Amino acid sequence: MKRIGFKMLTLAVVALMLAACGHHSQEADQMMEAAYQSKNYDRLLTLADSLETAGSLSQAKACYWRGYAFDRLKQQEKAEQQWRKAMALTEQSGGDDDVAVYVKSASRLANLLTIKGDYKGTLQMAVPATERLSELKCDTTSDYVNLLIYVGCCQAALGDSKEASDNTFRLALRKHLENIKRNHSDASYKDAIAGLINVAYYCVKVERYEEALLYTSNFGDLLAEYEQHPDVDADYIDKQVGRYTIYKAQALEGIGQKEEAAQTYAAFLETRFSKTPEGLRLAEEYIKFKERL
Repeated sequence: MKRIGFKMLTLAVVALMLAACGHHSQEADQMMEAAYQSKNYDRLLTLADSLETAGSLSQAKACYWRGYAFDRLKQQEKAEQQWRKAMALTEQSGGDDDVAVYVKSASRLANLLTIKGDYKGTLQMAVPATERLSELKCDTTSDYVNLLIYVGCCQAALGDSKEASDNTFRLALRKHLENIKRNHSDASYKDAIAGLINVAYYCVKVERYEEALLYTSNFGDLLAEYEQHPDVDADYIDKQVGRYTIYKAQALEGIGQKEEAAQTYAAFLETRFSKTPEGLRLAEEYIKFKERL
């Protein structure tokens, strides 16, 4: 009852605000962005409903944001439904806003499905999406490149032709590097770093250790370059160094370089990240990985 009352109050406030500023969808986008930045996912859901009802946020954008909020609230089935709906609403449009919603929804959905282990489902959705975006010349955004990486990871996990996933990974890396060259922004580096972590993880998972070593090397080079930026977040760097060293240690173990792997794992244990819940889980996985070899 309280939630219904709150939603009605929010809708009334939103309607007054939009009327006062001339309804503009730009104002709606700013409100959604503010809720996103504050990590207030319940508010994000309420705003998506209210702004869509007020007519200032498109149905597709509302679906994208609801999907994002549901995902963060650990309601993955609802998130998947919303992102699929957002894609369906925008798949016939070439407008900039619609294409942006389409690629963001596709990237988020691919991530969700890949984590869930639905590799075939990811490819069925993501391959046509990458083809469509390439035809539209909308193949330079980080969301598009991340979509490519999920395609490659699923190809690798399913044991598709090695050449197929290699080509996908190489294309994704090239596009990330091109994006960094164009922008040199904080976001472009972080997008590339996150993408290469995924590649390294899946290469280790499918026992392609030489490739895992190659991509961890690329990852290390990017991280060293990014560290030179002013005002970098020390905790972020420590976390990424931790991820870099643990996956590199696994790749080295995989190719039989056990002494170097041990040294690399020791470097991992020196990071603050190694003491976090995620770091402890990765350490446990590494020990189990060594025992299986």
